[in-house]
Amino acid sequence: MTHFVVTGPGHKKVGIIAPNFREFLSKCRRKFGYKKNEEKDIVVYLTDDTEVDEEYFEILPAGTHLRVSLPGEVKTPDYIQQLAVFLYQCLEQEPNLHQRVLKCLKEPPTSDRAAALLELLARTASNTVSLTSRDKDPEWFRGLNTKFNTKEGVMRNSCESRMRGYFQHTRQELLADTPHDHPHITNAITFFRHHLHKTRHNSSYFDRSASDSERLCDDKGFFSCEGPYDQHTCPSLHFINPYTSREARIIFSTWNLDHVIEKSRTVLPTLKASLSSKKGRNVNLQYFHQLLFLHKDTTIPSGNLKLVHVACHVKKPHQLKIEPKYIYLFKDSTDNIDGPQTSHTGKRLHQQDIHYYTRSKKRCLSTTTRRCVRSQVKL
Repeated sequence: MTHFVVTGPGHKKVGIIAPNFREFLSKCRRKFGYKKNEEKDIVVYLTDDTEVDEEYFEILPAGTHLRVSLPGEVKTPDYIQQLAVFLYQCLEQEPNLHQRVLKCLKEPPTSDRAAALLELLARTASNTVSLTSRDKDPEWFRGLNTKFNTKEGVMRNSCESRMRGYFQHTRQELLADTPHDHPHITNAITFFRHHLHKTRHNSSYFDRSASDSERLCDDKGFFSCEGPYDQHTCPSLHFINPYTSREARIIFSTWNLDHVIEKSRTVLPTLKASLSSKKGRNVNLQYFHQLLFLHKDTTIPSGNLKLVHVACHVKKPHQLKIEPKYIYLFKDSTDNIDGPQTSHTGKRLHQQDIHYYTRSKKRCLSTTTRRCVRSQVKL
């Protein structure tokens, strides 16, 4: 019994084990859907177009690649066949590429986007995509700290580093030209730090082993650009799998988690002004946490981050504003922003009641504050 790799109509590729030529033709008929009366007409070729007859078949080594067809069938040029097989293998590993490939095929032959797609497909087809540990794919880890032993660990750290950077920027902006013991600003910084720590700085966004609801890629590590801040989808063919190779990992580091409502121009100035006002104790910190650190999706509509290719990262002003109704937890009963702040029960709030956390551990909240926190706007 000898094993052969056989390509038939539509570039379908199968493995066939047969002891002789007649049994081989019979299995080809069943595998490729030929009619029974066509079995005797099946022609067998080597990959170099040498025709194989019964006598030649007997001396073929195991693992030989063969091609079968019927007389008169249109012969596909060899390079087209190779490309088709290549694309089939790529799409088999990355089903999400299908629509993008179809779109790319409409591009002119000289298109840079088409060339980039084929280059990325070549990397995607690599057998290293599914490998995860340093000892299995050492080239992927070249240049990285030896403390990382899995690709998923590296990608989690990459996302965590970005979130830590956002937090440090937030902290610096809030404390700039402000007393470091300002109660509302200190409380906000502590609130953000606690929530980021609780979610491990949203490191699951880049981790393909995380749950569907937590990651921004599929289970193979395939990321799609979400397009400019003012568009629902990416107008170009921007996608990448940083798990495929060291080069792809480095390129992915240039992708951005873009703030739709700009962090520096809009979110932080609004947050600082709100915390510094007489209504500072009532600032909706949960809402600002979402604007600063959470991805925008259907489950978190007030999330504000989009994963974008560098070409889709718009650096000019976004012209988007924060909705005033979400800035504070409660409306003042007198509608006087300079007057005393009240809860939804009408009870006056005291500054010490609104502190969510101490530096070392969570503080036991007063009854009034617990009611207030529970009544935060769910966005």
